[in-house]
Amino acid sequence: MAKGRKKLAVWQGFLAGGLLSLGVYLLGLLCLTLLLVKGALSEGGCFPVVAALCVLACLAGGLLTVRLTRWRAGGALTAAAFLCVLLLAGLGVWEEIAWLGQGGVLLLCGLTGGLLAGAAGPGKRRRRK
Repeated sequence: MAKGRKKLAVWQGFLAGGLLSLGVYLLGLLCLTLLLVKGALSEGGCFPVVAALCVLACLAGGLLTVRLTRWRAGGALTAAAFLCVLLLAGLGVWEEIAWLGQGGVLLLCGLTGGLLAGAAGPGKRRRRK
C-alpha cells in the first residue's frame, strides 16, 4: 500500500461498497423519476433503465469493495448483499416478487454487475526480488 494510506478492515470495505451501491441506485432512481415526471421517458422504457441502473450500482459498489479489500470475490458478495437489501425492501412493500418476470431479471442484472466487478478488479501483484 502507498504511504499515508490506512489499511481498512474487510468489513469496512464491504460496508463502503454496499453503501455506494445503495447510493448510486437511489440517486439513479431519483433521476429516473425526474425523467418520467418531465415526460422525457415513457413508462415502457422504465424497466430497461432500472435494469441498467442495477448493473451499474452493483458494479460501482463491487469495484470499490475489490479495490479496498483486494479480494476479487468481494464484488460478487457486495452485489449479493445489495440485492438482499433490495429483496427485503421489495418483500416488505409488495409482499411478493414475480421471480419469472421482472424481479428475477433485476436479480440477474445485479449479480452480473458484481461478477463484472470481480473480473475487472486488480489482479495479484508479483513482488520483485
